[in-house]
Amino acid sequence: MRNKKMKVMSGALAAATVLTAGTLTVAAEGRSSQYLQKLQDEAEYTKEEVLDIAVEDAKLDEKDVKRSRVELDYDDGKLTYDVEFYTDSEEYDYEIDAKTGKILSADREIERDFRDTDPEAEAEYTEEEALEIAREDAQLEEKDIDKSRVKLEHDDGFLIYNVEFYVGNEEYDYEIDADTGRIMDVDYEIEDDFLSEDTEGVEISEAEAEEIALEMVPGASSEDLHMKLERDDGRLIYEGDIRYDGMEYEFEINAENGKIISWESESEWDD
Repeated sequence: MRNKKMKVMSGALAAATVLTAGTLTVAAEGRSSQYLQKLQDEAEYTKEEVLDIAVEDAKLDEKDVKRSRVELDYDDGKLTYDVEFYTDSEEYDYEIDAKTGKILSADREIERDFRDTDPEAEAEYTEEEALEIAREDAQLEEKDIDKSRVKLEHDDGFLIYNVEFYVGNEEYDYEIDADTGRIMDVDYEIEDDFLSEDTEGVEISEAEAEEIALEMVPGASSEDLHMKLERDDGRLIYEGDIRYDGMEYEFEINAENGKIISWESESEWDD
């Protein structure tokens, strides 16, 4: 009789456990649904509208998009949409401000298979031509670009130009096939933490910080350097890098006193 009672109690306990687990799952799903609805209520743009913005920016028609995914969430305190969609051969990723509809970043990548290329092969396109291809794709004029860098390297058997240039607080990164001139990858980003040297608390000008950095790399010039002013943990710093003679140097300089906070170097050929 006692064993029978024990079995009945065990069965009741198991049923209660299942019921409790089910109740928790429903509650969790409810909270998740409420959170997503709260985000959607805060957004000024719908998922459909931001997908249209991204597709239009990519210069595609709706019929070109084979599949897509749009997610809404906070990123660094800003309500943004992550938009991802695919054509037959390309992948697009966008980050769009949910309240203004402004594109914060964009990435386009062409799917490619490994290609066996002669390591000694020479590029059919020059660095200047690769930069021009990227600039025209970005719909910019030569005078718009503040600073640019072009580097030739092998990637998955392809001879690729990595093209990087800056316009104010906007950064553009391209990968261009050095044999065909075809754009293989595009990345565009707006740097929200971009500051000017007129910012209160800045005692060292950009020119002075540049001189401090270049003194560390004899032979390098301002053409080899990229630097920006930003606030890090409440401290104003110049953060940048120098690429010269096969080496890459990354640094941080205190914008209040000119002291070098950090300095790292590595070969550009390191993986």
